[in-house]
Parts: sequence; C-alpha cells; structure tokens
Amino acid sequence: MKALVVEKAADRSLQDLNFVKVLVPTSAEHEGLIKVHSPVDYKIIEGVVSAWPYPHVLGLDVAGEIVSVGKEVTTWHVADRVSGHGDLTKNSCFAEYVIAPPYELVKIPASVFPVKSLPGIYVGL
Repeated sequence: MKALVVEKAADRSLQDLNFVKVLVPTSAEHEGLIKVHSPVDYKIIEGVVSAWPYPHVLGLDVAGEIVSVGKEVTTWHVADRVSGHGDLTKNSCFAEYVIAPPYELVKIPASVFPVKSLPGIYVGL
C-alpha cells in the first residue's frame, strides 16, 4: 500500500514527507483493519514525538471502513463505517489501511459523509 511517511527523526517539515510503499498492517486479535477514506493531521510532523518508529506513517484521526477484525473483536464488523482517534506513537492513517483497537473507534451513521464525521469522534470517544 502507499503511505505518507517520515523517513527519519531529523525530518521536521512537510517537504520531508514522502509517499512510499509499505506492507498492509496486520491486526492483532484485539484490533481491526480499516480501509482509510479520510486521514487528517498532516501537520503532526512539525512536532517532536520521540516514540516514533522510523520510517513513520503519519496521522491521528481517521474515517474509514472496517475490512477485517481480530477474533477478540465483538463490537465491530466488516463493512462498518468508523471514525477513530489513534495513538500518536504508532504508525497511523496516512496510508491506505490502518489498524485500531475498538475503543479508538465510533460508528459513522449512514447519513454522514466520512470526512464530516471526524469532529464527532471526540464526542463519541
């Protein structure tokens, strides 16, 4: 898949970002895999996050559709539309897919366009 990544810790500007091919992440038993429709938060690179692995896939807030779930996930199902607020220290949603545990997600109603659901995640979580 394609992902927008920070290649190394010294990269601190938007010009340092690169689209690269990375593996689709594999979800653990307690996580789901989400096909990303709307990533946000591209300005995160301007901060300093010492816990990032490199190369690092940016992002924090996401809207998308669940394409698989681990055996322990009972609250979400394939094809559920969700918004989520991720963990800043992990690879995230500036990619075609991202993994997330159920507690980071809220359902997007059918009547809501995915990107318009993002402000509501803070209320839902």
